[in-house]
Amino acid sequence: CIEKVDRFVYRLIAERRNSTLYSDDLLSMLIEIRDEETGEGMTDQQIRDEVFTVFLAGHETTATVMAWVWYVLDQHPEIERKLHAELDRVLAGRLPSMVTLPKLTYTKMLIEETMRYYPPSWMIPRSVEADDVIGGLPVKKGTTVLISPYVVHRHPDFWENPETFDPERFHPDKVVPRSAFIPFGSGPRLCIGNSFAMMEMQLILAMTAQAFRLRLLPSITNVKTTTMPTLRPNKPLHMMLETRTKPVSSATWLIATETGEYAVVPSEDSTTGEPN
Repeated sequence: CIEKVDRFVYRLIAERRNSTLYSDDLLSMLIEIRDEETGEGMTDQQIRDEVFTVFLAGHETTATVMAWVWYVLDQHPEIERKLHAELDRVLAGRLPSMVTLPKLTYTKMLIEETMRYYPPSWMIPRSVEADDVIGGLPVKKGTTVLISPYVVHRHPDFWENPETFDPERFHPDKVVPRSAFIPFGSGPRLCIGNSFAMMEMQLILAMTAQAFRLRLLPSITNVKTTTMPTLRPNKPLHMMLETRTKPVSSATWLIATETGEYAVVPSEDSTTGEPN
């Protein structure tokens, strides 16, 4: 799998290097960047490594957040109704785009509250650069200090009713205390992929939730958190997929049409796994 991705990325790099057109994207930026002292550009290997860092390094944290999002929606019908209302109003059956994404305010609020309540990176290590005193305790240079977003995100000094799941606390009109919300870290060591991860999760949630409901199987009970190493559910969250439209078949496919609308198409042969 990695070899296939490697070939794909290297092909894109070669095509972009040979192109006379400039694209305002990450790949072009990496190709154009130059060392301030030597004036040399990045090698294909270096560019490939940077691309992998952005697109692959955060795959588990993103997947973990989305698992919790679906769980939350199953447990809180009123939140699911608000999400569906926004998706229906803004998208009206169309695929989300960079134009409509900023309008999905509640969608973003839901993801942010999920990351507050279930921060995937529950512990962040930092190395002390010089002797210091933290909270009255002397800390020597080179000591590893662990910062816990889980503890910060549920601290009553920063959050009202921190044990209550409430996306409204991230409403644009409200102010979140500085460094009280750190799912991607903070400061100069802020996760480089934070903007990409947020965009990715909003797109996934919008595309899926406007057409489907995910329902936790009745046999899945007593869901708790576990750390291995991300803050994930302690068991697989097996779910049933329900279409939000009238069912047309026991097996259906969601097809994106050329106009950007969704079409739920019945599969007459559910054994092949392909729509007819």
